Amino acid sequence: MAEAQRRTRILFHVTHFLHGGIETALVSLLASLDPARYEVGLTVTYPSEALENHYRARLPAHVKVHVLAPERWLSHCRQLKKARKLGPLGKLYEEVLLPPVRKPLMNRRFRRFLAEGEYEVVVDYDMSLSRLTGRLPVPMIGYQHFSVAHLAQGHGRKLRKLRHQCRVDYDRVVMLNESMLADAKRLIPEAADKFVKLYNAFDLARIRSLGDAALTGLPDAPYIVSVGRLEESQKDFTTLLKAYARLVRDGIAEDLVIVGEGASRAQLEALTRELGLAERVRFAGFQSNPFAWMRHARLMAFSSRMEGLGNVLVEALALDQVVVSTDCPVGPREMLDDGRAGLLVPVGDVDALADAMTRALRDAALREALLTHARGFVAGFGLVPTAEAFSRVVASLTGCPVAAPAGTAATA
Repeated sequence: MAEAQRRTRILFHVTHFLHGGIETALVSLLASLDPARYEVGLTVTYPSEALENHYRARLPAHVKVHVLAPERWLSHCRQLKKARKLGPLGKLYEEVLLPPVRKPLMNRRFRRFLAEGEYEVVVDYDMSLSRLTGRLPVPMIGYQHFSVAHLAQGHGRKLRKLRHQCRVDYDRVVMLNESMLADAKRLIPEAADKFVKLYNAFDLARIRSLGDAALTGLPDAPYIVSVGRLEESQKDFTTLLKAYARLVRDGIAEDLVIVGEGASRAQLEALTRELGLAERVRFAGFQSNPFAWMRHARLMAFSSRMEGLGNVLVEALALDQVVVSTDCPVGPREMLDDGRAGLLVPVGDVDALADAMTRALRDAALREALLTHARGFVAGFGLVPTAEAFSRVVASLTGCPVAAPAGTAATA
């Protein structure tokens, strides 16, 4: 009996906290784990403003957080690189001179935290840790957040790295949906027995509560919303802006609000002016509570070129919001239940996106059908089913009993 109640010690790792879906999903997963059953630590390679000013307060109090590279000489150029503000000399320092020093230092620091906490399992939440440490003396779980099939299309070097990691470094590799799982098994068959599917954890009750919060600054007029990091290599807000320009020409009443921050903001603002949309498009920047912005919109549009899951789609469904999304690899089709919970359009197709947005705004029967189906479908993405599935993966590596999520009874 005493052994069944022993806490399993898990050390999570992530490179940094930015304002993105990966970080939000990690916080939700940590919050879902019962502290009576799990002792949890978290290492973060680099410090960030987002960690200190947004995420640290949301992390469960029992999670021990360690930053591996807090010194400015280790982290400053990395932060400039993420912001696309790194000059030639900084690039030389960051990419050539620093790695031979930084890598062994991070390896030593991580292994010290691992040993001091007597952790039994490591969860590498963004598949970055093994590049610093190699194989560890305890089981490792890696999380792959982006399309594996995408790597096979002109990204052979990255696919070879992932193949090596899966074969050598990890005992289990998490794929976020069925499509990713199938692609991984097809492209990396030698590690097929290591792949498992786990959805991200979503605190649906919290999302709905924040969605109903009264916020100042929300638009007074009807609007369409899009939420995501302003990173054009993935998110393709360009297609959304061009589709919205067509809607404006057709006389649509709703404005467009883009919630999020990122390196492509200036480029997108310039395109907005070029399209004559400066008075109709609002860049709201990062919002600590994006759910209220999503909840009060008439429609949420999602224009990504690729995803791993598409967290914001599930969040929108939880908020009883009508969704139009690109059918990009690999999450949206599964998250929107093959188009029954939201409309799907081809990637990069301006006219198809504009047409679907028009239908979703004007066809009342269609809107109600989508919302009715989504209300039942989204329940499967809550904290409880995801935490139970995560617990089974951990138990398969440790031999410990399956632990229930916080607030529920343990599963035998």
